Formats: sequence, structure tokens, C-alpha cells
Amino acid sequence: MYQYPLQKKLIVVTVISDLVTDYRVHRVCQTLHDGGYRVLLAGSRRKSSLAIKERDYQTHRIKLIFGRTVLFYAEFNIRLFCWLLFQKADIYLGNDLDVMPATRLASWLFNKPLVYDSHEYFLGMAGMDRKPLRRRFWKAIEKMILPRLKYAYTVCDSVRNLYRRDYNKKLLVVRNLPYRDNYRQELTAEEKAWIAGIDQQIPVNKKILLLQGAGLNAQRGAEELLCSMLFLDGDRFHLLIIGGGEIYSRLEMMVKENNLQEKITLLPKIPFAVLDHFTRQAHLGFSIDKPSVINHRYSLPNKLFEYLHAGVPVLASRLVEQERIINHYQVGTFIENHHPEHIAASITAIFDNQDQWAQWKENTRKVKDELNWENESKIIIEIFKQVERDSVT
Repeated sequence: MYQYPLQKKLIVVTVISDLVTDYRVHRVCQTLHDGGYRVLLAGSRRKSSLAIKERDYQTHRIKLIFGRTVLFYAEFNIRLFCWLLFQKADIYLGNDLDVMPATRLASWLFNKPLVYDSHEYFLGMAGMDRKPLRRRFWKAIEKMILPRLKYAYTVCDSVRNLYRRDYNKKLLVVRNLPYRDNYRQELTAEEKAWIAGIDQQIPVNKKILLLQGAGLNAQRGAEELLCSMLFLDGDRFHLLIIGGGEIYSRLEMMVKENNLQEKITLLPKIPFAVLDHFTRQAHLGFSIDKPSVINHRYSLPNKLFEYLHAGVPVLASRLVEQERIINHYQVGTFIENHHPEHIAASITAIFDNQDQWAQWKENTRKVKDELNWENESKIIIEIFKQVERDSVT
């Protein structure tokens, strides 16, 4: 049992997301709050941002004018730094490289410790290879900041190994796992209304196929999955896609162009309490990012564990980290390519073998028992305890 600090220090946490659907950051902040710290989380707010419900810790959202362009990142960091000037932080926690210019500068200016949470291999993101100027800019920022950081952690072994290769720096690993005991507040009236409205759009007596994710972007396999419904029996299967991202509007258009309205329900981002409700109704979850970029190839997608904790077997692409989990726990199978016909055939084969599907579903219980935030969060507390120990020596 951890003995938490008696003196409540203020940890200012920064992230570029709009907070509502960033589950990893929420879990970290909740852990720090429960561990005896005061927590103030800052993120962005855009026109499309959902309302944020009250949390146990403080939140602040920075209103932005620009969309996801160079100006967006510049505006966010300028506004964030100006706001940080008026916060009396004891420790800073920056999430991903895109908040680090402002967060690192504030920690240096006030001579306060900085912890870095790398959610991904930032320079390996999709599209970065096609934008060499953008990549060189972020590489320069990373080279200025990362080698000098004393406290840093990331999401999986593969990403840790990439940073060790680049900077000979050993990051700790804190995987993005759900709570085992389903830590969640009671549903608000608005969330109940969301659920009631969406329930009417989802058919009963069909196998619900689910793709979820805040980042429905290129190279994630969403378009091919959508097209696979052309080859599946609509009386037997229904596809539910929930999330937002660069290709969301394209998915909407594809549904209409292919007359798939009866086979597919497409929903924008929803609060995670609502998402959890619908994840638990699914029969099969998809994590089919393409291994076309480094960041995908070595990622350990959040949605994989969201499915498994909800008792939902998975159909996945052969990414290094998620293949290891799925094979070890025997909770699903893999596609060998992203052709829609192949995806459809894989789905049909899964449900033609109900005994195998039922065994996968049973095996998800072991994932929930062993891979959960209650265990993983202990690493977070130990990191910040070490920061405090170092601060007094």
C-alpha cells in the first residue's frame, strides 16, 4: 500500500486534446488526485468540442481560433505559455511533444521539475514522412527537450525502444489500460439522453461490429472496414463506427455513396461513459491500423484494451504490440491484408465458429484481471514520489 504525500503539491498537466475523450490523461490525473496531489489539467477547446463534466480535479480549456494546422500548434503553445505564467505549479506533466515548447519553457522559467508522457512515437505519425519541414521542426524540438528530461515514460515497450535507439534514453512504460473495477461516475442526464437516442439507431438481434477511436484518420483501416459491409449479410451484421478525425466526413460520404445506411451507424465523438455503454453491447471490436508508418507499426492502441475489458473479442492487424497481447491471451484473431473482401470473410469465419468466439470472450476476463489501470497506476505514483524525493535532496 502506497503512503501518499501529506503535503498537497500542485501538478499542472498539459495536453493538446480537448480533454473530453482523452482517457489516458484523465486516468493519470485521477490517479494523481487520488494519490494526494492537487491536479490542474489544461487542454484545448474548439467549436466541435463536447462539454466536459465535472471531475475530481480542476480542468482548464484554452479557446482556439485555428484548426489543425501549423498555426493551431503555434497558437496553442503561445496561449498555453501565457496561461502557465500565472499558475503556481510544483510539478509539470506534459503529454506528447506538441505541448512541450510551452510546458518546458515554463518549467525552466520557474525552475520546477517536468515529467513527460509520450503517448506515441511522435515523429513516426502518419503523414510526417510527407512533410519534411514539419518533421525537421519537431525533430529539432525533440532533440532540444527529450535528452535533458530526467522523468519520462511512454505507452509500450516498442516505443520505449525507439527512444532508446534515438537518444540512448530509457523511458519507463505506463500502458494505457482501463480500470479493472470500471471506475466511473454516475451517468448525467445528458449522457442518459445520448444513450437513449443512440440505442434507437442500433438494431437488435444482429452481431454488432464496433470500430471506436478519437482518431479516425488515414491508415487506420476505417475505409476498408466500411467497404467490407458490402460483402456481409445485413440481416446478420451491423457496423457501428464511433469517433472523430480527419476522415470522418469521408466515411459519412462513403456510407451514402454505397447505400450502406441500413448496415452502418456512424457516430461522432461521444463522452467515454456513453462509449463504454455501447462498447459492452458489441460482439467484435476492430483494431486494424495499417503498419505503413512507424507510429502505427509499434503502437499499442487504447481501443484494444477498451474492447477486451468490455468482454469483446477483437479482429486486428498484425501490429507488434497488439499481436503479442492477442496471442498471449487468445482473445481474437488477425487480418492478413486490408482488402474489404478479406475483412468480410474474416468476420464471417469468426461467427461461423461460435465455440471459438465464446472462448475468446471468456479469455478476456484474464486480460481484465491482469492488465488494468489499478496495477499500472502504481508506476505513475512512484514516478511522482521520485520527483518529490529528488526535489528535497
